[in-house]
Amino acid sequence: MKKKSLLLVVAAAIFSLGLAACGGSGSSSSNSASSLPAARFKPSAKTPSWQKDKKHSVTLTWYVNYDWFKRAPWGKDAVSAKIKKDMNVDIKWVIGSDEKLNTMMASGKLPDIMTFDRTLAVAQEAQKFALPLNQLSKKYDPYFLASAAKPQTVKWYTKSDGNIYGYPSFSYTSDDYKAKDVQGDQTFIVRKDIYEKIGKPDMSTPQGFLAALKKAKEVQPKTDNGAALVPFSGTALDIQNGGDGAFGGTLQDFLAIAVTKNNKWYDRDSDPEYWTWLNTFREAYNDGLITDGQFADNDVKMKEKLTQGTYFAYLHSNTKGLNEFMSDNNRRNPKEEYIAIDGPKNSKGDTSTFSGGSLSGWTNTFITKKTTDPQKAMELLTYLASKEGTMVSTFGVEGENYEMKDGKAVFMDETEKLRNTDIAKYDLKMGMGNYWFVSDDAYAISKGEQPATSIRQFVAWAKDKTQPRFQVEDIDPTPGTDLARSLTQVNTTRVQTLVKVIKSGSEAEAKKTWNAFLKDRKNNKFTDITAYRNKQIASNLKKLK
Repeated sequence: MKKKSLLLVVAAAIFSLGLAACGGSGSSSSNSASSLPAARFKPSAKTPSWQKDKKHSVTLTWYVNYDWFKRAPWGKDAVSAKIKKDMNVDIKWVIGSDEKLNTMMASGKLPDIMTFDRTLAVAQEAQKFALPLNQLSKKYDPYFLASAAKPQTVKWYTKSDGNIYGYPSFSYTSDDYKAKDVQGDQTFIVRKDIYEKIGKPDMSTPQGFLAALKKAKEVQPKTDNGAALVPFSGTALDIQNGGDGAFGGTLQDFLAIAVTKNNKWYDRDSDPEYWTWLNTFREAYNDGLITDGQFADNDVKMKEKLTQGTYFAYLHSNTKGLNEFMSDNNRRNPKEEYIAIDGPKNSKGDTSTFSGGSLSGWTNTFITKKTTDPQKAMELLTYLASKEGTMVSTFGVEGENYEMKDGKAVFMDETEKLRNTDIAKYDLKMGMGNYWFVSDDAYAISKGEQPATSIRQFVAWAKDKTQPRFQVEDIDPTPGTDLARSLTQVNTTRVQTLVKVIKSGSEAEAKKTWNAFLKDRKNNKFTDITAYRNKQIASNLKKLK
C-alpha cells in the first residue's frame, strides 16, 4: 500500500498547488457549519440519526484514492445491501490515484466523501476542502462524538482550531492495547515439513539461524516443481524507491530495538544488534542461503514463489497480505504449510516487539464542503464508525452470515468455507472487510474477528508481542518539503546500501560500506531531519497527556 515513495513526494508538491486552486473555486476557508441546511429532525446523542432518517433517500459519491479498490456495485454484496437497507442510501464509487486526486482538487469539483492516505500533503490542508466532523456531529448526529468515534482518536486528530476534519481507518488507542484487541502484522514463517525434518531448531540466534538454513538446503534441495529450494528470503525490496521490505524496521522490531530513548528519536540503524543480523544475512548470502532473487523479484513474484513452497524461511512485514498466497500453497500441498516461529532476536534473547497498529491509522476520510447532503454523509460515517456498523462491515448480517456464540461472532459454515477457498468470490458476494474506511477494527477483534485460516496461526504468534508507539507517529517531514525530499534520498541510499552490505564478500567490507552510509547521511540534512523528528515526538507526547 505504500511503495511509491518518490511518486508521492512529487505528487504532494502538486497537491499543494491543487489545494490553492480548490480554495479559489468556491471552497470557502471558513470552517463554520452554521450555513449548512437545518437538520431534518432533532438529533440525539443517545440515538444515531440514521435510525430516524430512513425515509430520506439519497445517493452519495465517495472517492477512494486507490486503483485497486474495485468492489461489487453498491447493494450487491451482503454488507452493502445491509447498509443500504438500514440507511436508505446509495453509494456511487469513484476510484482513482494521485493524478486523479490532484486534478479533482485543482478543479474544486469534489464528491460528497473522500478517502486517501493521511500522509499526503493534501490531508494536512483539510480545512480548505472538508467540513469539520465535530460541527457536523453537533448539528446532525451527536451520537458520532458521544458513542461512535473513539475519544482518544478524536483528540489526536483535533487541530489547533478545535476542529477534526478527517477520521481514520485502523486507529488503535491505548485502551485497545490494554484490552489486547490488537494484532501484530509481522511474522517469521518456515515450511513446517522441513522445519520438523531438521529437528525444530532454534532460529533466533545468528548461529542457529545459519545452521538451520544449511540443514534445510541439505534435506530439501528441490521443491515439488523441481526448482531449487531457497533457504531464506524476506518481503520484497523496492531498491529504487527506498522500500526496505523486511530488512529495516521489521527486522529491528524482531530484535526489540527501541524506537526512542529518553523521549528522543533513536537511530536504530546504528544499533549494534541490527548490525549483527545484517552481517548474518551477509554470511547467508555468501553461503548461497539467500539468492539474488531477493534483490530482483517484486512482491507479487515472491508471493507466487511462496505458493510453490519455494522458500524454507521467510521474514515478512505484512502478515494479512499473505492470506491468499498461503491458501493457494496449502491447496497445492497441505503437507507443506507454513507456520510462524520465533525469528531473529537480539543477543539478550528479548521477546520481539511489534506495533500492532497506530493511533493515526492509515487513511483519512473527509466529508467535503461540496457534499450534496451533509446530514446523510455524517450519518453514514457515524454508522460505519459505530459498534453496530463495525459488526455489519466485518461480519455481515447476523443469522445469515454469522451467529453469536459466547459473545463472539462466528461465521456460518458456508461463509467460512467461501472465505477460505475463493477469496475473490467471497469479496464480491459477501463484502466483509471491504468497507474499512472508519470502522473500529479493535472492536471487531474483541467480538471475534479472526484472520483467514491460512494465516491465523501467524497472527496468533504475534498477538502477545505488540506495544503502542504513538510517540513516533507521523514524525517524518511533510511530503513536498525540502526535508522530505532529503529523507527520500536517505531512504533510497539506505536500501541500496543494505543490498551492498548483504552482497559484500567480507565483514570488514560490509562494515566499511554501512558506516560510510551512516556518516554520509549528514550530507542530506539528516541532522535537520532528526531535529524535526524530535520536535514532532515532543508534540506527540504533549497530545498524549
